[in-house]
Parts: sequence; C-alpha cells; structure tokens
Amino acid sequence: MPRKLTYRTDQFPYHITSRSNHRTWFKIDLKEVWEISLESIRLAHEKHSVSIHAFVLMSNHYHLVLDTPLKNVDQFMYEFNKNFSLQIRIKSKKINRMFGGRYKWSLITSDTHYANVLKYVYLNPNKALIVNDATKYEFSTLYLQSKNLPFVTKLNPYINPTSESFLNWLKKGYVIPF
Repeated sequence: MPRKLTYRTDQFPYHITSRSNHRTWFKIDLKEVWEISLESIRLAHEKHSVSIHAFVLMSNHYHLVLDTPLKNVDQFMYEFNKNFSLQIRIKSKKINRMFGGRYKWSLITSDTHYANVLKYVYLNPNKALIVNDATKYEFSTLYLQSKNLPFVTKLNPYINPTSESFLNWLKKGYVIPF
C-alpha cells in the first residue's frame, strides 16, 4: 500500500504519532527515553522551526501535536525521528530500526477537533491504565507545562491546556453517548 503523501501547510496543526518496531520498546528506562525525546525535539526545532502544542511519550509510541508556520513538517519529523532513533539505538545497543514505519499524521481542522485531539493525546496514559490523572503522567508536556522544557510549547488561544476549564473537561474523560 503506498504511503500517504505529505501535505505541507501553515493553516492547521498536525497530530503525529509513531510506534516502535514490532510494538516493543527499548531496553532502557522510559525516563531516559523521555530525556532523549525532549532533546531530539529541541535539536530538530533548531534546524526546522515548528510550534509544539503537545507531546506524550508512551511505552511503545509517541503523540505529537504541532503546527508548522514554515510548512516544514516533513523536515522537522525527519530530524526528530533521526535524532531520536539514533540516540535510542546507541543507548540500547540495538542495531535495527526503532520505528515500525513512517510516522502517521492527520490535520486538525477546527477548534473542536483540536480539543478532542488534545484530550486523546493527554488521556492516552489513562487509557493504558498507567495513571488515573493525566496531569500526573510525567512523560507529557501537560505534566511539564510549568517546568522547564527544552522548547517552548504553543498554547491555542481558545483552548488552553493549562486552564482550569480544560483540565476539568479532561478529567471527565470520554463521555460515550448511548
């Protein structure tokens, strides 16, 4: 099956995800993987500036929400995944590829869609039964909003992930209509 063509835009944010090869993770501690991922985002951002909205690292994949004022999603993702994969391979002494394939992306085309993507991304650790409260998951920019990140996160002026109303909405989880 041919891969999806990259659509470069500065009009909408992207939701990007990538899963590790064979859905297995690495032989190193997740805290170390987190530090590597943050440094990889910083290095990629230095070369190809983007605006990071959210990042969540799970045990075998990551979620990234960003926008690209320079229409350079492919360049940023190339640098990020290259640096991330290389450092993980060095630390874990693994020689094969880290990711099961190319990153997946979708455009976020409305504020409602944006809010729901943030909810999906930030509640991923809850869904995996790792934490009960997404604000307590330490491998997330939601957890680190008030702490020092090696890059600046962009907040949507209409949907601020650190606002009390957003956090209350997030804590309600998913409401399934019947």
